[in-house]
Amino acid sequence: MTSLSEVAEDQFDAVVALDNALAHLMPPQLRQAVCAMSSKLRPGGVLMASIRDYDRLIRERPIIQGPAFYGAQGSRRIVHQIWDWLDRERYAVHLYITVEDHKGWRSHHFASPYRCLLREELTTALHDAGLEQVRWLLPEETEFYQPLVTALKA
Repeated sequence: MTSLSEVAEDQFDAVVALDNALAHLMPPQLRQAVCAMSSKLRPGGVLMASIRDYDRLIRERPIIQGPAFYGAQGSRRIVHQIWDWLDRERYAVHLYITVEDHKGWRSHHFASPYRCLLREELTTALHDAGLEQVRWLLPEETEFYQPLVTALKA
């Protein structure tokens, strides 16, 4: 597997980081990651990312993401999350996946730390990495479940 540091500079028209991948990073690592992604873009290339709507969630402080069912009868999965708020900006996600098979139901638990990455912080990191024309697209306009951000390399 090739790491991002091994990929030549200015090779891509687009770099994409979706599904809240950036919210795992603390500020120094966020800046480092955005700079690394920016360095791989050709001039005029676009970086696109999505994060949870932490600008809203930091005010609401939800504690659960309700269950969702996936799969067909006999091989279903039930997925839900519990959010344990550690302080104003950080929380632990407890992901529960309950799986049905021929033996019955089995539950699995995974935990991971997150932090609330606000749009302003990510916008600043994108500008600091030399990206321009930062544009936020909210779910109301895109119908995608998370806010999307795009930025262009000069």
